[in-house]
Amino acid sequence: MKRVIDKPYSTYCAHSAVTSNIEVKCPKCGGLGIISSDEKTAVFKCTACGSLAREECVAYRYHVANRCKSCGRYYRVPVASERGRHFSILNVPCLYCGHIMPGEVLKKASALSCYCEIQNACEPFFGYELWFLAYYKNKPVWAVNREHLNYLIEYLSADLREKPAGYPMQNQADHLPAFMKAAKNREGLVKLLRKMLEK
Repeated sequence: MKRVIDKPYSTYCAHSAVTSNIEVKCPKCGGLGIISSDEKTAVFKCTACGSLAREECVAYRYHVANRCKSCGRYYRVPVASERGRHFSILNVPCLYCGHIMPGEVLKKASALSCYCEIQNACEPFFGYELWFLAYYKNKPVWAVNREHLNYLIEYLSADLREKPAGYPMQNQADHLPAFMKAAKNREGLVKLLRKMLEK
């Protein structure tokens, strides 16, 4: 009986580029590209044509903080609209009494620790298609890198799957769509994943 212990929830998210790289298809030549990242910058480099790209991995939050001249209370109002972020001063209502007064728009940088969702089989830093991508019954099957692909093969081909010690809530397998977890699809998916390893 083949047994596997699952990995922690965020092991193979896009943010894992900080520690283990993301493998993508180069938009210029179609070759293998590598995305690495520190907490501030993502870097793309194609192993075939050598093309390079950099992207700042910082999110900016905008808000107006004030002390209301009417009720005397301090308040902070987030600036949600893209248009409002281009002004240095905005008129905003006090959250407590509704008195409207001007306030300075403040900009604060924060690392994009949640910049981690893979959408439409593309990584979030540059929007490049993942290198390990195939389709099973018209549904995308992908891995962020070779290590992730090996994990998927090991997990789906196991007879017994266990949670990792110390992680009682969510695990890496919680990222998998229902069709990948269905017993009827596992054998076909493992074959597809092994074929992807040959890429």
